[in-house]
Amino acid sequence: MAKFEQESVADALERGLRNAKHLRMKHAPTVAAARALARKIDAWDVIVEWAVEDAAETRGARPAVPANDNVSIASFLKYLDALGLTPEDEAPAASAPGRPATRPPATQPTKLPNKVLAFRQKAKAE
Repeated sequence: MAKFEQESVADALERGLRNAKHLRMKHAPTVAAARALARKIDAWDVIVEWAVEDAAETRGARPAVPANDNVSIASFLKYLDALGLTPEDEAPAASAPGRPATRPPATQPTKLPNKVLAFRQKAKAE
């Protein structure tokens, strides 16, 4: 089992990029966006600290930024997925180099659960 060092998100991203042999120059914009977001994620705690300190100086004021960021990590994981840096597949998908499939293929429901959906399906088919 690999031993993971404590490191910043930006440093971990750089390590992943160095080890990704499938990436090409066409991935440069996605890499740049992932790097910028990694720096933001790493700086978030410091930014929140500053905002809380500023708010404390002005009694009763709210911090300028929210205490938590619930979108950056999810967005960052999408960048990793787009770059083929997520561990779902060991090798990039054959259909799109550098971008493994993240969703199972869509399947048609075998039985419509109710009359409303059956009506909608019938109307869509016409």
